[in-house]
Amino acid sequence: MLGPAITLVCYFIQQLSVFANAKEGDASSFAVAAAEGGVVTIATAIIIPLSLMMMVYGMFYIANGIRENGNGDALVRYAIPLLLVGFTGFVLSSGIMVSVTNSPAPAAAAEAAMLAASGINSVGGIFFSLGAAALFFAMASRDEYNKTLATVAGFIGLLAFVFSITGFSSTELSEVMTPLVGVTYIFHSIYAIYLGRRFFAKG
Repeated sequence: MLGPAITLVCYFIQQLSVFANAKEGDASSFAVAAAEGGVVTIATAIIIPLSLMMMVYGMFYIANGIRENGNGDALVRYAIPLLLVGFTGFVLSSGIMVSVTNSPAPAAAAEAAMLAASGINSVGGIFFSLGAAALFFAMASRDEYNKTLATVAGFIGLLAFVFSITGFSSTELSEVMTPLVGVTYIFHSIYAIYLGRRFFAKG
């Protein structure tokens, strides 16, 4: 329940505060913004993967309950490695961001590191959104996860997948696609909180 909400708050702090004035397609401006963000950059870069891990743990818990247990088995087997690769990408990009914040000089090296972090984060987002969509559609094939909400979450996951690819392939569109991906996370966070409350009530 807490993981998705914390991740979402920190994500929008980065987008609307730390990198608000950074120019899409200009890695040097993101490196400068990260360094200027200082403690806020470092804190959000550390908190995001930690809180995201809480959400991933919950997703894996659900996936393990579905696997080899009727409908959705094939989809969750497809989803698990995608989610794992995506999460790993988020962790690596966050680590690079902290490194750039702590060591902004020389500027050329910081720019190259931030460019690498951007690429890793973007590819991680593509894998993660597709994995989430697969898991949600697997959940929609069963009765215990609210089929309607799971189906909507699956289609929104596909939207995030399309937005992620579009933003990664076009610098011009990245500025629009990045916040749209964040908007998709809002519904997924709400659904995750809904599921967490149900598990907590059963607990």
